[in-house]
Amino acid sequence: MIVASLGTLTACRDVPGTNATATANAGADVPVTVRAGAIVAPDSVRPGWARVRVNETDGEHIVVVFRLPASTTAADVPTFVAALDTAPATPRPGVALGGPEVGSRGDVIVHLTPGVYVLACVRRGDDGHRHAYGGESRIMHVRAGQAADSMMAAPPPSTQTVRLIDFAFVGPDHWAPGVQLLRIENTGPQDHQIRLARVRDGASVQAWMAADDPDTVATTIAGMARVGAGEVAYLPIDLIPGTYIAYCLVADAATKRPHVELGMLRTIHVP
Repeated sequence: MIVASLGTLTACRDVPGTNATATANAGADVPVTVRAGAIVAPDSVRPGWARVRVNETDGEHIVVVFRLPASTTAADVPTFVAALDTAPATPRPGVALGGPEVGSRGDVIVHLTPGVYVLACVRRGDDGHRHAYGGESRIMHVRAGQAADSMMAAPPPSTQTVRLIDFAFVGPDHWAPGVQLLRIENTGPQDHQIRLARVRDGASVQAWMAADDPDTVATTIAGMARVGAGEVAYLPIDLIPGTYIAYCLVADAATKRPHVELGMLRTIHVP
C-alpha cells in the first residue's frame, strides 16, 4: 500500500529528459554545492528573484532555502537546525522557500528579500537525523544595499500555476508536453511540497497507490521541496506524454501523517 510505503520513496537520481532549465527572466544564479557533511554557497547575494542551482557531489540530498529573522546570527543557526531535526514542519520563526527535491542537479527560482537565510539539507540519514544536523547547513545574507537588476525585480513568466492547499493541488489536470516552468503557490496554512511522478506505461494510478514499492509503478521525475504558507516559488520541468501523479510527503502538523495520506495527490495528464 502507498500509505505503508511512503518511507521507501527516495530522491531519485537524474532522469533523462526531466531536468529542465529555466532561462527566461530567471534572475541571478545562486550556486550551491552539497556533499556529505557540508554545503558550499555564497556568503551574500542580492535581493530579488534568484535561481538556486544545487549540485550534489555525493550521496542524495534535499536542500531547502529557509528565511530567518533579520536579527539572526551565526550563533543562532545551530538552534534552528536542532529544531528542524525533530520538528515535522519548519520550526518558527523560519519560513521555507523551497528547493529542488529530485536529482543530483536541479534548480528552483525563489524570491529573496533582504535578511538572513539558511540553506539546509532536510533529508534524513540512516541514523534518523536530517543531514543538516550533521553539518549540511549554511548561513547566507541578502544585503539590503545591493539593488536587484531588472531580471531579478520581476517574477519569471510561468507556463502553469499550481496552488497548494490543505490538502490538495489546485490547477488544471492537463498539462502540455515539453519544457515548463511551474509557478508553485502555497495558499494553505502549512508547509507543502510537490513531487511529480510519471506512471509507467501500462500501469495505473490505482496500482501506484496499492503498490508495496511505488517506485516500481511510477518514476518520480521532479519536485519542489517544502514551501511555507504564503510563499511562491518556481520549478522548471520537462514532460513527455503520459500520466503523472502530483503528491506531497510533508507531515501534517496535527496528525504527523504525510499529506498524501490526507488526500494531497492529483492525476496530471500530458497528451
